[in-house]
Amino acid sequence: MFRVTGFGLSKPAHELFVKPNSRQCLFCGLLDSRTPGEIADRHLEPVCVKCDTPLWSQSDGSTVTVDIAHQRETVAQALGKFKEALSRSWQRSHAEHLRLIVGGGLIRDAVLGELFFLNSKGIVLAFEEENRGAVLVRLRWPLL
Repeated sequence: MFRVTGFGLSKPAHELFVKPNSRQCLFCGLLDSRTPGEIADRHLEPVCVKCDTPLWSQSDGSTVTVDIAHQRETVAQALGKFKEALSRSWQRSHAEHLRLIVGGGLIRDAVLGELFFLNSKGIVLAFEEENRGAVLVRLRWPLL
């Protein structure tokens, strides 16, 4: 289950995700109907036609939390859940962070390896281990 937290909020993710085929500019409020691309294509992101700010990298400061390791997943299943959560958080929310609950075993090691690779490619901006069982991934820089 996806949960979004931030600014004292704790709501189910479906209540805070934006519509799949639209993106609202957080600076000027203009609704844009272009479909968000994949996070790997973040360098191709469009700008708002009204205020010229990048549309997909705007953050509202929230955090999407996803548990990928506690439903008896294999490493491959957990990595699939990780990629789905990463894509969904990029395309359907304005979240600044993605918190992954990874446990302390092989899934954690595989996710950290994948994050190291994605960070070196510039796909994720940064990541840090909050504790042994959770990883915080920065998807967007905070709104200035």
